[in-house]
Amino acid sequence: MTGSSNRRVSLAALIAVRPGHRPRLIYRVHRSRGGTGRRKGFTEADYARLLDAAHQQLGGPLVIVWDNLNT
Repeated sequence: MTGSSNRRVSLAALIAVRPGHRPRLIYRVHRSRGGTGRRKGFTEADYARLLDAAHQQLGGPLVIVWDNLNT
C-alpha cells in the first residue's frame, strides 16, 4: 500500500485455528519510510519473530502452511 507521502506498509499475518476454540489472528506491520539501503518489506528474521510470537501466544506446537512466500 502506498500513499502520497511515499511510505510503504507491509503486513504479515497468520490465522491460528484450534478445535474447540475461536480462530486467532496474529500479525505484524512493517513501515518503510523510503530512504536508500533500507528494506521495503519483511526480512527472514521478521518472519521468524512472527512465528515465535505465535508460538508464545498459543502455547503449543505450530503447523505452518506457507503459500507463495518467496523468503
